[in-house]
Amino acid sequence: MPLSWNEIKNRAILFSQRWSDAARERAEAQTFWNDFFDIFGVPRRRVAIFEEPVRNLRGDIEFIDLFWKGRLIAEHKSRGGNLAKAHTRAVGYVQNLINENRAEEVPRYILVSDFARFALHDLEETAPDQQTLEFPLAELPDNIRAFAFIAGYQTRRLDPEDPANFQAVELLGNLHDNLREGGYAGHALERFLVRILFCLFADDTGIFEPDTFKFYLENRTLPDSSDLGPQLARFFGILNTPTERRQRNLDDDLARLPYVNGELFSEELGFAEFNAVMRTALLSCCTFRWERISPAIFGSLFQSVMEPRQRRQIGGHYTSERDILKLVNSLFLDDLRAEFQSARRSKARLRALHDRIAALHFFDPACGCGNFLVVTYRELRRLEIAILRELYGQELTEGDLRHECQVDVDQFFGIEIEEWSARIAEVAMWLMDHQMNQEVFEAFGIALLRLPLIKSATITVGNALRLDWNAVLAPNRCNCVLGNPPFVGAKFQTDAQRADMDIVAGASVASSGLLDYVTGCYFKAAEYIAGTRITIAFVSTNSITQGEQVGILWKELFRRGVKIHFAHRTFHWESEARGKAHVHVVIIGCACLACSLSDGTERSGG
Repeated sequence: MPLSWNEIKNRAILFSQRWSDAARERAEAQTFWNDFFDIFGVPRRRVAIFEEPVRNLRGDIEFIDLFWKGRLIAEHKSRGGNLAKAHTRAVGYVQNLINENRAEEVPRYILVSDFARFALHDLEETAPDQQTLEFPLAELPDNIRAFAFIAGYQTRRLDPEDPANFQAVELLGNLHDNLREGGYAGHALERFLVRILFCLFADDTGIFEPDTFKFYLENRTLPDSSDLGPQLARFFGILNTPTERRQRNLDDDLARLPYVNGELFSEELGFAEFNAVMRTALLSCCTFRWERISPAIFGSLFQSVMEPRQRRQIGGHYTSERDILKLVNSLFLDDLRAEFQSARRSKARLRALHDRIAALHFFDPACGCGNFLVVTYRELRRLEIAILRELYGQELTEGDLRHECQVDVDQFFGIEIEEWSARIAEVAMWLMDHQMNQEVFEAFGIALLRLPLIKSATITVGNALRLDWNAVLAPNRCNCVLGNPPFVGAKFQTDAQRADMDIVAGASVASSGLLDYVTGCYFKAAEYIAGTRITIAFVSTNSITQGEQVGILWKELFRRGVKIHFAHRTFHWESEARGKAHVHVVIIGCACLACSLSDGTERSGG
């Protein structure tokens, strides 16, 4: 767990005092950087090395003063040295890494210092006035938040279009394929990969000390991988053991791990027998910068490692964040944001709105890897942060903040037919919770880490058209039903899927065999929301709004008391996965006719 921000600042004060008269680069630079990393409670040897060799265009070997793969190059000069020249030299190292086909090791930051001054350069910042920060040593405590990336605090908004999302998919897909080809498959493989996924994010986002998992694999397992399976089992076992129950002579690197719980690491799995190729695939995953990944990656992960034929059979398509937000905004979020804007001058109304969003419950009956739930949770947390900023500004203690952050993952429910997808959805919600806690830190300067994992999204494994939705989430607790039910055309359904449709459509729909599989969730939803104020919205193939299906489907839904509240006209559907399906879709929002909108109007998404 990262140090508190107050502790980091106090350490920065002591550091600036201790090094106020240092002068000689060769004699003291390495000790200086060791102490600098200690400000953040991060052992330098765990994440960065001194004198990393890199070959320049002439073929000569040069040495980087301090190198943290993918994160930081530090170049040091004696007191009074030319920092601009040091920066130019560090930029040359970056180019040399690229020329050596080591682009994945290129850092985001360059830091140069002469003991008395610092200059931090962000190579990924696009705003010119934000690219460089320079200050004297004495002002380090005032500028310490610029180094949040060392402490493990997330400091960037995630971009769903970032190519890193697809690079991550390929890395995990490669690891999956290597393990499966080695005979490690089925339930054990699914659980194992979800644990790996959690550890990769934990390494880069402050759940673990930076690069803890990577360091353990590189330094505590043999290159031939003969002990990798048992060592991973040991690592996972520690994450499942409360700190007070751990053995006193436990290795220090393991003893420093947090207690995670949440059932993520509790099940006993057989050892994965690795070979050197598999170990290399896993280490490749560790070198990736997982803090850059959008929540949409979780759906992409599952789809990327499924066979295309299997994907089509179960309708496993995963919607982009852009299209998820179209649905979520129209369903409830635009109304909540408008209410927030209206309530900003009244603390009583803001508190009432806060209590309201903390009591909402969301249900995705075909949740896949949880994309809709994850993105909905993120947007609800951001609205909560905005409310708390209006109520308190910066006047919040750590204890108050923990009490006031009420929106949590246990407000979210789902059904998913594939166990692997269900487990990914669970861990995706936990990781999004952590990412949102990082945004809490950005807003209030207070670290919030919800470990051990006590609350969880409820993801039930099963067939949504056969299960009783009331048993997953009672209708009197549900506010919104949302998602993208499986896209399987009427002509492509299996015998089991046709039987599902016969059950949910009922005898009253004589032509149910002409309906696409997606309509099954509409029938189930109509039954679920009867007599309630629940609103529903689904992304569906546009075939349900044209041709012979229209009269069959909507006549029956209207007969069952469903009223359309809003709709988005046909648009090209986008998936985050490789091998994208080419589909045209609509978004339709409905509710029970007896509990329609108070003003009696429908909303249109355009």
